[in-house]
Amino acid sequence: MSELFDQFVVEAQELLETAGGALLALERDPADRASVDELFRAFHTLKGASGLFDMAPFTRLVHAGEDTLSLLRDGRHGMTPELADRLFRTLDQCARWVAALEDTGALPADAAQAADTLVRGLSGVSAEGAAGGGEAAGEADAFPWVAALAREDRDGVGMAGGVITAIDYRPDPECFFTGDDPLALFRRVPDLRWLRIEPAEPLPALAQMDPYRCMLRFRALSGAGVEAVMPAFRSVPDQVRIGSVTLMPAAASAMAQPPAKPIAMAPPGSLAAAMLEEQARILDLPGSAAERGSRSAAVARAVAAILTALGRPADRAVVAAACADAGTLRRFLADDPLENGPPENGPPEKPAVAEARPASPRRALRVEPERMDALMALVGELSVMKGQLGPLVRRVGDGEVTRDMKAFSARLDSLVGDLRHAALRLRLLPLARVFDPLPRLVRDTARRLDKTVELVLDGAETEADKDILDVLGEPLLHLVRNAIDHGIEAPERRAASGKPPGGTLRVHAFQDKGGVVVEVSDDGAGIDPAAMRKAAVAKGLLTPDAAAALGDDDAVRLVFAPGFSTAGSVSDLSGRGVGMDAVRTAVERAGGRVEIASTPGSGTRVRLSLPLTLSITRVVVVEAAGSFYGIPVAVVGGVQRVPRAEIRGVKRAESIVLRDRVVPLVRLRRLLGQPPDDGGGHGRGGGGEADCVVLAELSDGPVAVAVDDVGERADVVLRPMTGVLRGLRGYAGTAVLGDGRLILVLDLRELL
Repeated sequence: MSELFDQFVVEAQELLETAGGALLALERDPADRASVDELFRAFHTLKGASGLFDMAPFTRLVHAGEDTLSLLRDGRHGMTPELADRLFRTLDQCARWVAALEDTGALPADAAQAADTLVRGLSGVSAEGAAGGGEAAGEADAFPWVAALAREDRDGVGMAGGVITAIDYRPDPECFFTGDDPLALFRRVPDLRWLRIEPAEPLPALAQMDPYRCMLRFRALSGAGVEAVMPAFRSVPDQVRIGSVTLMPAAASAMAQPPAKPIAMAPPGSLAAAMLEEQARILDLPGSAAERGSRSAAVARAVAAILTALGRPADRAVVAAACADAGTLRRFLADDPLENGPPENGPPEKPAVAEARPASPRRALRVEPERMDALMALVGELSVMKGQLGPLVRRVGDGEVTRDMKAFSARLDSLVGDLRHAALRLRLLPLARVFDPLPRLVRDTARRLDKTVELVLDGAETEADKDILDVLGEPLLHLVRNAIDHGIEAPERRAASGKPPGGTLRVHAFQDKGGVVVEVSDDGAGIDPAAMRKAAVAKGLLTPDAAAALGDDDAVRLVFAPGFSTAGSVSDLSGRGVGMDAVRTAVERAGGRVEIASTPGSGTRVRLSLPLTLSITRVVVVEAAGSFYGIPVAVVGGVQRVPRAEIRGVKRAESIVLRDRVVPLVRLRRLLGQPPDDGGGHGRGGGGEADCVVLAELSDGPVAVAVDDVGERADVVLRPMTGVLRGLRGYAGTAVLGDGRLILVLDLRELL
């Protein structure tokens, strides 16, 4: 059963993510029926799937969650923050168990004990629901179709004015393949008084109908109590709604129904007349706009078929317009427009409600990440090999063969570019993958800190390479947690400052210049530069004179310094001084950049700029001591030649003025431990009187790097260091240029 077990692990992870999102939506809107159903389906599916394997604690826990959610579905318990906490803890425990199953193939040793603790909490909710079960939703809210029953139906039930159990069962369309027999379930219902079977959706043409797909809906009334009826549907609790309702007397019901006009198109009292009247009654049933639209389309087809059988075919557009509502249909049938002729202006316009057509489902193909990585590596090798064709063509010289080879090279270049783009698209995933955990994180963190925070997510559909998403996930969690803990103030403090009690946290993503940008901003207290200088001095990061000379922008950037924190105490949320440094380290290691801007009293914005993919890196080729190196373009702010007379030196430290700002200058030869050039420590500069300088834009500020020479820019496949070189600092990896040269790609942040 290994393949089935692997499939369970994958699907369980997806179901838990779905359940988490549905629970968040339900907590925001306790009346959201769709979220209740989605959450219930997730628990029910997990229960059934886990029952295939030897994991009794897992099955027992999700079963308890399912029982609790059934109370929500039946209106016997309302959603509260405390209940949401219990359900979230249940989902978290299940997620930990699924991770353990993926790693070891078995639940942890303490699974039974953990399940018992959580089940007791959920059982308490179930006991509360059972005690208050008499206050279930009335028929007007939970079962509106009961109020629309015709007189003869109510008389047949024989319980007018009494309490009766209503059953609304919508079988899964694939129920025949799971061993369910919908009609057989009702044979087990005690004291069944009334049963109606009708299409759950407009039926397709006979030639297009799938006989193995259930498209029916079952509605029934039973004289037995709810507790006696529920066991009959224990195998399908996510597909049925059962509750107690009061059946109005037939006379009271008749008062709510409009008087029916005689049917002129069929003989009075005939079966056809009864069928047409039934169609008009169907249009009277309550429901949402989508349900009424589907019902109208189904009634139009039924009316057209009945009229055709009576020898009175009608224009489909006319019939469809007449089936907009029950009154229009009755007037249409009573007036017999076929005898009076069509209206002067022609047939009425077709109603705005379009006939529902099932959309063709998108088919997803699951591919192991290793296969995608192998494909991308092969595409990279092909790109390198393609680059070697150019020098070979130039060596051939002129002639007809050379022209043909140049044309072939151009065509190959285009095809390889298209292939690389297509392979890259396969690796692109929406940022929703890293956005999905944020609502839960904000909810839990704000609740622990007694703060009110509204999370606004924008740009979740923005795509990036899966490796970029892996890099982005943890820094984003750090930033969001930090914004809630340090940025957004407590409600009373916000009110004293004239702000709304609840804070707003925005996460905005978009693509820009071939990369992806994520901004995290809040409307909190902001960062006080004076407090940053004071904290830096207290922690020994700066001397008092250096702190006083620091500008406000540079003082704010101190939050990225290792070990820096302004928190008064250490907690499990913050205060250790590693969060923001970890953010910068992770982003810059991926070739990205972190920027921060803050206004005291108004809020803070942190901007993460990352490349679109890590598979292909664009580098600037530089030379130092006869060797070639690559510097990622993402950190290069410019290249220029600086006259040596403009370089200022104090002992071994050097600096230059670029863009009206003093920038420290370092020499790549010295960083790499290579001997200085013949100019006494200065690079060749291409002319002896100037140095070639690459301006590196890092989070701490710009740094000028003096090199011997600068070559071309190239797209390369970056290969990380492996083996004994894995721990070598200062190098991001190796790459092969188009002409076959092997270069080392530098990690300037580590070198500096």
